[in-house]
Amino acid sequence: MICLEPEVEETIAAELAPLTPGAVLRAQLGGAQVLDTRSPEEFAAGHLFGSINIALTGRFTRWAKTLLSPDRPVVLVCAPGSEREAAELLERAGLQSVVGYLNGGIEAVKDLVALVRHPARITSTLLRRRLSRGPVSLIDVRDESEWRRDAIPGSVNVPLEHLRERLTKIPEGPIVVYCRTGERSSTAASLLEQTGRMNVVDLVGGIAAWSEAA
Repeated sequence: MICLEPEVEETIAAELAPLTPGAVLRAQLGGAQVLDTRSPEEFAAGHLFGSINIALTGRFTRWAKTLLSPDRPVVLVCAPGSEREAAELLERAGLQSVVGYLNGGIEAVKDLVALVRHPARITSTLLRRRLSRGPVSLIDVRDESEWRRDAIPGSVNVPLEHLRERLTKIPEGPIVVYCRTGERSSTAASLLEQTGRMNVVDLVGGIAAWSEAA
């Protein structure tokens, strides 16, 4: 957890508004980006349709700066209590258009039809069993250098930062996405969901878990 300077914390507290579920959905319909900063496990268990998952971890600032538009407002969905930290990190990334956060977190929308449970998740053990029965479309969203160093055989490399521009490289039908530990692949799955793809499976623990299970 990052400790903010008192004056920064006061500024964020004054500007960061708690929003009702209705206000969040209206903002989304008006073009706002809904950023869900929870873990991949929590995101897959239920999130607002069309939101992007960037977990509030060490690479949060990098991916927020790379994948979010600085010209569109941002609405946060966070684990309660982490909203200010997320807003401060976004400001450091040059994204100063955070209009508020979902008050009460995802629990506030648990009964809405806009809440989806996606992506499906698969363990390394189950994926190995599935691969033993025939080929599966595997998308590695790590950097190319990582993929060349150690990859699941038969995978195609589409780095996360280039995913939107390389959508034509994503095959039709069900796909399994993976990265090193599962954070980038969850983000990738959320980006693919925005294009209407709901046939995406996320490898739990990424290639790190795959290698350990070998």
